[in-house]
Amino acid sequence: MSTNTTVPSIETLLNIVNTYNRYVLDLNLISKSSFYYFFLLIHPQNIHSLTLSNDERTSDQIGLFISLAHLRQFTGLCSLTVLDIDESQLNFILKRINLNLLNSFSFNIRKYRNRLIETTTALPKLEFSCFDGIPKVPWPINFITKYLTTNNRLNIGDLCTILQYSPHLHTLIMSEIPKGVINNLASMCVRQLKSLSIKNLSVTINELELFLLLTPSFVYLKLIGVGQMLDGKRWEQFIGINLSELGKFEFYFDQ
Repeated sequence: MSTNTTVPSIETLLNIVNTYNRYVLDLNLISKSSFYYFFLLIHPQNIHSLTLSNDERTSDQIGLFISLAHLRQFTGLCSLTVLDIDESQLNFILKRINLNLLNSFSFNIRKYRNRLIETTTALPKLEFSCFDGIPKVPWPINFITKYLTTNNRLNIGDLCTILQYSPHLHTLIMSEIPKGVINNLASMCVRQLKSLSIKNLSVTINELELFLLLTPSFVYLKLIGVGQMLDGKRWEQFIGINLSELGKFEFYFDQ
């Protein structure tokens, strides 16, 4: 192909690429050279969903992204996932990207230092996990998150704070019931939750029942775990008395 035909072909390709404005980019496993290519080729405002990672195969990809990208130009971004991110990088992104545009934000932190995530922006859907501790998020009043997934085991104080300041939260997915003694049940009772899933249950049925008394209004309950939980009569009585609005109950227990 001659130079005269190559240049128009490249221009045509670029025109086609930048006409499309709903790119879903998972850059989790790409090389550094390919990473540069994506950001030269695609306009930031055309990216709809973005996944970045700092794992050993993509060494400091998020740092490279921060150095290359002007975060405020990602005006079409609806979903952001950052994996193995450093705390300082996360706070840098949170201060510069318009989180009000996001429908979903997921992150896990490789190393935690200050134990504080500096954001008060409301998000419809939030997922977090940390390898070294539990993130301390300064939940604002009327935080409007609707879906929350935590891959860490929270303590009961953290959960109560989240529920107190998230009146629109209706779906909660946890790895385990919270740690800590549950006191003053009446004052902690929350009714906004409609769906609860626990993925790694390993407590006694007495501890589980005590926790479920905090959230009496959900219509969906899913429990996955181990232990002596298969007591049909006890579940029937507990649900009838305490979970009158429950419409669907799924459970998977290994004895």
